[in-house]
Amino acid sequence: MRSHLLKDSRRTTTVGIGLLIILFVVLGMHTAWRKTITHDEIWHLPIGILNLQTRQFHFEDLNPPLTRMWAGIPGWLLGPEVQTGNGFSDIAGKYIRTNTEHRRWYVWGRVFNLMFAVATILIICRWARDWFGDAAALLTALLCCTEPNLIAHSSLVTPEAGLMLGFTATLYLLGRWWQQPAWLAAIMLGTVTGLTQGTKFTAILLYAIILIVGGLAILRPRDEHFSRWRTVLQWLTVLVISLVVWNATYLFRGTGLPLESYKFQSHAMQSVQESLSSWGQLPVLLPKSYMTGIDRQRSVMEQQHPIYLDGQWSLQGFRSYFVHTLQYKLSHGLQMLVLVGLVMALWQSENERRIEIIVLVGLPCILLIGIASLSSMQLGVRYILPLLPLLILLVGPVAEWGARLSPLLKWGLATLIILVMALPLRHHPHHLAYFNEAAGGPIGGRYHLLDSNLDWGQDLHLVRELMDAEGLDEIGLVYFGTLPPDILGIDYHVPPGRRPEPGWHAVSVNFVMGRPHVVPEPDGQGRPADINEFGYFRAFEPVVTLGGSIDVYHIERQ
Repeated sequence: MRSHLLKDSRRTTTVGIGLLIILFVVLGMHTAWRKTITHDEIWHLPIGILNLQTRQFHFEDLNPPLTRMWAGIPGWLLGPEVQTGNGFSDIAGKYIRTNTEHRRWYVWGRVFNLMFAVATILIICRWARDWFGDAAALLTALLCCTEPNLIAHSSLVTPEAGLMLGFTATLYLLGRWWQQPAWLAAIMLGTVTGLTQGTKFTAILLYAIILIVGGLAILRPRDEHFSRWRTVLQWLTVLVISLVVWNATYLFRGTGLPLESYKFQSHAMQSVQESLSSWGQLPVLLPKSYMTGIDRQRSVMEQQHPIYLDGQWSLQGFRSYFVHTLQYKLSHGLQMLVLVGLVMALWQSENERRIEIIVLVGLPCILLIGIASLSSMQLGVRYILPLLPLLILLVGPVAEWGARLSPLLKWGLATLIILVMALPLRHHPHHLAYFNEAAGGPIGGRYHLLDSNLDWGQDLHLVRELMDAEGLDEIGLVYFGTLPPDILGIDYHVPPGRRPEPGWHAVSVNFVMGRPHVVPEPDGQGRPADINEFGYFRAFEPVVTLGGSIDVYHIERQ
């Protein structure tokens, strides 16, 4: 009888998770279809296709190639060839201009990218079930599939969803190996860790966690069947396999070049090179494009970037930026459940589970937030996206407790949680601009955070739709994005800086709030805008805000 009930529970859980994932995919695909090509997407897709075409990776090495190659598969197999050019912006421009059906391949690339998130949800649900039971797996699926930030960034051709999958899979497999060191687990862990290095440079943090957990696994006491030397060999196997797979993501291009052969631009990599100058003849066991890419990434990060938090600007960043980002960008229901679940997990769990939570969830969260908080690239919640599945995992004890309630209380609690977690979906498909109620929602969020938290150029198509509705042949446009507006048939001029001009104007919220950046001009060029150059629009009431990211003003002639 008990076995029959367990089978029914498992079947109900599986069906529930399946239905929630279908909901997530539908929301993600519709978001992918409705949103304009965003700021960074415009080059990620053609560069990924070009990587597939040429098997070369030097065209744009600021990001590892794996995720955008995956997103580029439909365009590579069925679309036109991508032309090379003078830099990644030129390559993207040619692809957009010469390919009249380019939007189809961006949408398909987004759909492929969405698969990273689906795989992440399946893994985190399995993890939740292993730790807390079937009810926890179902609740985990609900929280993941209704989380606006996951929907938003999984529906774009950017590296974040791929990194999130790699982080989640690596930590899950690391936990399995921690529980029972075995050769198959070690091989799988090494493979997934290496693949994750091909998604984003942030993935290198996983090695710190693997080193710590591996050391603890070797030192912890076990039963009489435990072999410390076998565990050491498996741990080394993880590192070796991951290194081989890491190089394989670049097809071993440039692997083994001596350190002294590199001409680094960043101070960080120059310091490393100088400190190892006596070892300069030794080969670097990493691909050339990875080394040059991380050097360029470090060089960019060493530059000053205007960072906005709670109405203040800084060129050095804010140490509390990402803590506040979680405060403003996560729904209140998720915040409450995570806090309650964390307390329950640390208070009620047995000692072994408590250690796993601290090492496999707490440590990665602290490391990622800590490193991100020290960086000057504080431009959005996407930089800490891998934390979200881990935070959702912490809600498992709430479901485990709820499953023991009486049927009436259990269904009442489940109904309440479903209603609360469904609230953010009322903003669909504008998930990128989502802010919770305490932050002021999508409209009030601008007073707390900007950049890709809110405005990443995703709503330019709505300007075209507004022009059609209002019968406008031309509009004043100050656009925070990289897609040329004329591609969408928008005839426009850039309003003057620092003084209002009568007429209709569509202004990206980043510029309304004073963000300095490059403004696209009708001749195809761009010009730099100073801080607060278009801040005068704050003195006017917008007629409408499109998607939460573009204010539309109608300024009357005085």
